[in-house]
Amino acid sequence: MLRTEPGFDTTLSRRRVLAGGVALAVFGIAASACSSPPPPPAVDELEAQLAGARRDSELATSAAVGAPQQIGAALTEVAAERTRHAKALQTEIARLAVSPTSTSAQTTTPTTTKAAAPPPPLADVINALKESADSAGQLATTSSGYRAGLLGSIAASCTASYSVALAPGATAS
Repeated sequence: MLRTEPGFDTTLSRRRVLAGGVALAVFGIAASACSSPPPPPAVDELEAQLAGARRDSELATSAAVGAPQQIGAALTEVAAERTRHAKALQTEIARLAVSPTSTSAQTTTPTTTKAAAPPPPLADVINALKESADSAGQLATTSSGYRAGLLGSIAASCTASYSVALAPGATAS
């Protein structure tokens, strides 16, 4: 036999269940508000993307030097697009309020000190763009908001560059 205190009702009513549910929800919200904020997004991945954009731009610029006119024009446009990617990534790194490293503070200018070296083949540019597209695409899936959109856009642009603009036979018209 259950022994109860006087004035204590042991039956559960809908009102008590709802009140208990509301109390648990309020407790859950209060507990999550008191927890530490999420860590700031790591910029290492963005800086790696920035370095890749700069490297691709320089590679395409170098390859355009010895290429036929139409392919050279496509390579020049790819270099300009990757330079714009570098600027957008640099802006995003600065937006994250992280002090830029020496890598992200550099300006993107093609180096002319390698004039004696032969220009890289078109295949090297295509392979670099494939790697950049894959890297940006994978990072986009783990990001959110503007950052995910930026990385997705970069991945799409690199994919279009190597599969359309620089595809064998695409510029031979």
